[in-house]
Amino acid sequence: MNETVPKGNRGIEHQGTKEKFWFGENQDKLFKIGKHKGENWAEIVAFSLATLLDIPCAKYTPASDDTQVKHGVISQSFINKKKGQRLINANELLAKLIKDYDPDKAYKQRKYTFHLSMALIKLLPLEEGAIKQFIGYLVFDVWIGNQDRHHENWGFVALDTKFYLAPSFDHASSMGCRVGDTEKQERLNTKDTGYNVEAFSRKAKTAMYDANNGKILKTYELSELCCKHYPEEYRFWAEKITQISEQSMVKCFDEVPENWMSDMDKKFTIKLLQANQKQLRKLCVKN
Repeated sequence: MNETVPKGNRGIEHQGTKEKFWFGENQDKLFKIGKHKGENWAEIVAFSLATLLDIPCAKYTPASDDTQVKHGVISQSFINKKKGQRLINANELLAKLIKDYDPDKAYKQRKYTFHLSMALIKLLPLEEGAIKQFIGYLVFDVWIGNQDRHHENWGFVALDTKFYLAPSFDHASSMGCRVGDTEKQERLNTKDTGYNVEAFSRKAKTAMYDANNGKILKTYELSELCCKHYPEEYRFWAEKITQISEQSMVKCFDEVPENWMSDMDKKFTIKLLQANQKQLRKLCVKN
């Protein structure tokens, strides 16, 4: 069902570059409008895929504004302000951890690395299993080709002196959602191994950098780092992902409004997810 966002009682959300605002009696619902129409369905599908894996994830549902002109997604806040909870994004803590770290530079932030992110999680007094959970987020990113896990797109729920890893959120830059139908069809039909869906999947970049060479990490390189340094956690998530059937993936399109996602979007998304499953499975076998 496509929910309509009511008028009035709206609060501005300054973080990020998309048009968004809080609404509801307690202003605990976020309405976010994708810059590209594909970003809206990507959030909805990513939530359904995360649910299949039991990965904690912010829920996204389809919605339109009161004019029925602007379409986007609604996400219920996972922060309970009445209990005193607050969200601390990773950039705030990384700036305290690393000298001259710019917390306002979400992209091209060369100090933002896989190893630094893991060091932060190890330093905080988090619940048992936080490392496994975060590796799950990163391996999930590899599967869906999420290119936007920058330092403001993950963080921690704080309550007094306790910290909890926040659910995964903001997956609008995944699954090739901004690519048009013409290119998708060409990549699906081509015999050129340098242009097919598998080649497209290998191009996906993360927001993290390689600590050794200063280059931005591609998603498959991120999977290799997870596998190398956290083999047990990597295998757990990779095996769960590779066991997801095509039928289960197709069902994840059910919550997307009919006119939001073309048949070509669906065909391409399935092939992309399967290509990334293959990559994850290959690392499991190799190691």
